[in-house]
Formats: sequence, structure tokens, C-alpha cells
Amino acid sequence: MITLKKMTEKDFEDYLRFMVPDYSKDISTNFNVPHEKALEESQTFFEETFPDGVATKDHYLYLVHDANTESKLGLLWFNVNEETKLAYLYHIYIDEQFRGKGYGSKTLMKCEEVVREMGMSFLALSVFGNNDRAIQLYQKNDYQPSSISMKKKL
Repeated sequence: MITLKKMTEKDFEDYLRFMVPDYSKDISTNFNVPHEKALEESQTFFEETFPDGVATKDHYLYLVHDANTESKLGLLWFNVNEETKLAYLYHIYIDEQFRGKGYGSKTLMKCEEVVREMGMSFLALSVFGNNDRAIQLYQKNDYQPSSISMKKKL
């Protein structure tokens, strides 16, 4: 069983130290953006998305724990839009040593449960095309494409 614990401001700072450079790698790889520019874009994205840090309205950041062992497994971040009844999953991250053990699916199901309880009707997400493991996770849990971006190296 999975439990979610709200991130503290310190947890959030730790998350940003990891996430800004990690996301910049995805930007660089998937959109052919030079590393320095991708790092700048990543930093700007997080600054604009979280003007009030971990307390930013409609954004929910959690540490994911195994309820039995109380081990920290990873993290979860989603946003909700009351008007459209749409939740948007920004990030599920399971620490490397816990991958391949079903925690991704359990975390996704827990997220669905939480946003359903918040009155949301849909949970949407985006995934980079080169993230095969995440794509398999979402497909296995009945997520369907709602749009597809494609590119070709020339």
C-alpha cells in the first residue's frame, strides 16, 4: 500500500535541486536545445509554476511512501483545475532501487483516488516519447493518447 506525505519546504527545495537539471536534460534531448539554454528554460518553468513554492495554489506535491515499511519510494506532483474538473499529472518518480516492483502503478492508482476525491473527472499527463518505461506504465493503467507530437531527425 502507498501513502502520500505532503512535501515540506525543505523537501521541495531538494526536489528542485534534482528536478531543474533533470528536466533540462529532457528538454535538451527531446527538443534539440543546447544544454545551457535547456537549463535556463527549466529554471524559468519551475520559477513561474511555483511562485509560492510548495504552497502554490492548486499544485500538490507529495513524497511517496510504502505504508508497511515506511520507506520513501519517490514523489508525486499534480495540479487540479476546479473549473474543468481536470487534474494534470506532472511527475511520478520512483527511486531507482524500487523500480520494477509495482510502485509506479500503485502510486498512479493512489493519485487517481486522491484526485477523484477532490472532485476531478479526468487525470491527464504528458510523457516524453523516449521514456519507454513511463509509457508502458501509463498504457498498462489504461491511459490513452489524447495528442501525439512527433519529430524526425534530418
